[in-house]
Amino acid sequence: MTFVPLQPPDLPPIRARGTPRCRGCGLPRAMCLCGALPRLPVRTRVVLLTHRVERTRSTNTGRLVARLLDGAEVRVRGEIAPQPRPPLPEGRRLVLFPSPGARALSPEDTRGEPVVLLVPDGNWNQARRALHRDPDARGAEPVTLPQGAPSRYGLRRAPHEGALSTLEAVARALGVLEGAAIERRMMEAFDVWVHRATRVRLTGTLEGGAEAQKAEDGAEALRVSPRHEPESP
Repeated sequence: MTFVPLQPPDLPPIRARGTPRCRGCGLPRAMCLCGALPRLPVRTRVVLLTHRVERTRSTNTGRLVARLLDGAEVRVRGEIAPQPRPPLPEGRRLVLFPSPGARALSPEDTRGEPVVLLVPDGNWNQARRALHRDPDARGAEPVTLPQGAPSRYGLRRAPHEGALSTLEAVARALGVLEGAAIERRMMEAFDVWVHRATRVRLTGTLEGGAEAQKAEDGAEALRVSPRHEPESP
């Protein structure tokens, strides 16, 4: 298990249908969305516990979380020869997973020391194993999300009703902890990414390339939206 920086130089290339993909957003390089993504300041330290298989899956949304949020970390688990990890950021550790006995996340969680939100990133079984086996998750308090709108993902089959992608789960969690504005900004970026990923999956390309799609899918507006500032607790 190793810590992986935001843009690790040794990350394996992401490929789907033989097409090289951007390591930042997972889209074909010609349709990369990274340049349009905002950087969002948040008080919560989000740490993704990403299964190694997810590193090269083009449909992984955890990498978008790392692109969007200041201070977000990606820690890879499940490797054959794991290396020691650096310490977690200081703060109260909460692990986001709907395990038996998990309590609902609350705005009250922001009172006191900073929140370190651990988020298992993988399929359902991989995420459940991370909850029990990952050393960073051991001893963290399990929390779950409040009920909300259904998933807008659609690129993978949901394991059960009400399931969310990693980005949607983090956005909803930050909506609880830091206010609706951060959730909205994350979901705006997510919707653009899903639109492009769906078009690529159906047609193999975006007609006219990424530049032609900016006005249609809303990418032009992502960086010019009002700057998000964390709400006071």
